Amino acid sequence: MRGTRAGPEPVGNQWVVLHRVGPDRAGPIDSTRTAADGRFAMRYQATGDSTALYFASTSYGGVAYFTSPLRTPVVRGDDAALTVFDTTSGPVNIKLGGRHVVVGAPGPDGRRPIGEVYDLENDSTVTLVARDSVTPLWRTQLPAAATGFRLNASGELAAGAISRQGTTVGLFAPLSPGIRQLAFTYDLPANAFPLSLPLAARTGVVEVLVQEPTARVAGAALREVAPVNTEGRTFRRFVGQDLAANTVVRIEVPRMIGAAREKVYLGVGIALLGTMVLALLVAARRSLPRVRAVGVSPVAEPRSRHLLRGIANLDAAFERVPSPDEETRARYETQRAALKAQLGEALAQERRPT
Repeated sequence: MRGTRAGPEPVGNQWVVLHRVGPDRAGPIDSTRTAADGRFAMRYQATGDSTALYFASTSYGGVAYFTSPLRTPVVRGDDAALTVFDTTSGPVNIKLGGRHVVVGAPGPDGRRPIGEVYDLENDSTVTLVARDSVTPLWRTQLPAAATGFRLNASGELAAGAISRQGTTVGLFAPLSPGIRQLAFTYDLPANAFPLSLPLAARTGVVEVLVQEPTARVAGAALREVAPVNTEGRTFRRFVGQDLAANTVVRIEVPRMIGAAREKVYLGVGIALLGTMVLALLVAARRSLPRVRAVGVSPVAEPRSRHLLRGIANLDAAFERVPSPDEETRARYETQRAALKAQLGEALAQERRPT
């Protein structure tokens, strides 16, 4: 169905492709065209590795859309539905549903890893695409002292979807109706603190997590709530809601020197920060209200669907490499294994009652 303001409309003669993703093999296994009323049907038999996942996809207006994983022998109705949207290069108002900041412990050189997650809301009935290859459809700013920028492997974004120019991070990936989450990390030197983070737009939820018990978070009407515990570590948590543009969040951290600094760094590390950022991709979505475009239901895709998109994009990119060397193949297999592990976690989370 195609989502419109007046309500869903059927899309006939549309290719639908059935995919298989497993540790033994991956790729399309069947395809069909939709009838005039948008209906489609395919039969398949699960084979090979028992952990393999199956899902259907379609491409409309140059944008790929996916079903949730097909979990039962017979899948129909909403579980098999594909909702597509017309595309536009603007203007579409992208709201900031949430901004989540994780402040890691310092390394031996005094630099701290910082993780950020943005919840981008498109409550229209069109998919927003970049106007050209140099004009992002959404952007944010990094602190001037930021180094080591890296996109978190959340699976929602393909290579080339994010561009960094100086302190500006631009998003080029299509934004379909609903919620899309963008996560990345970077490093800041000790002299970047106290750190001031201005909000460029009105933000529904602002959340700051700090691991050190003596750190201070002020401004933006933030209040401290129950801490977050993960892997035996405790992060203090500060939350503010419905904050106006140009509001400033200020983060102060303790100064650490010598062996004490290295001990804390080894105890927490960048890996833990990455875990916290990826955990926010689930936790943040649970704390936000669903975005629903007029006449379209549902529009907020689960994280598992975004991870499937990431796996499909990764497989497609690898297949385009003419003769991959061992390093390229190893990098592909490592990234794919990481995405598949995250997919298993996401599916487990989605099965739990909320």
